[in-house]
Amino acid sequence: MLSDDSSYFLELQTQTGWGRTLASFAEWCAPHPGWRTLDVGCGPGLLPALFARSHCQSIGIDLDLKMLNPSPLHPLVAVADIYSLPFSSQSFDLVSASNLLFLLPEPLTALREMKRLLRQKGQVVLLNPSEYLNIQSAKAFADQRGLQGLARDTLLNWAARAESNHRWTETELLELLASAGLRLVETELKVGPGFARFTRGIN
Repeated sequence: MLSDDSSYFLELQTQTGWGRTLASFAEWCAPHPGWRTLDVGCGPGLLPALFARSHCQSIGIDLDLKMLNPSPLHPLVAVADIYSLPFSSQSFDLVSASNLLFLLPEPLTALREMKRLLRQKGQVVLLNPSEYLNIQSAKAFADQRGLQGLARDTLLNWAARAESNHRWTETELLELLASAGLRLVETELKVGPGFARFTRGIN
């Protein structure tokens, strides 16, 4: 996740429905106990912490040092660039990215770097905006649910970023993963009327 405001993302992960979305995503990822997992763009570190609760050897990285201050939500987090991850090839069972890939100018390059880290039959798991998320649909959903304050603001901000960046259909994701050398094995629409797309690719 990208922002200049680390306190905003800490509040987002701990005080809004986004925390519940990440918990749902962590459950959907279904990491096995003992797996070595890496979350890229981890922000304050909630997803690595959730994987650790599943008895994984969990690590998180983020490009922005401020995201990890004053105290991350998981102890094993570090600053690193997704385009050049400081880990050996074939060293992880699962590599995740939530709400990051769609913001990147070179998502395929990032995906290939994530794939490099996978052990045989390792998985890349992604959470990105779906093709159904836009400002108009987000406003209608927020009005329907009576969302106010930070909950409403973060949803509309997400929708605005989605409109300005990448939104992938299932077919487009299949092609993107294939270009990175991954096989799409599962994708599901989640969050409200399907604003998020959870995706699993296998090495």
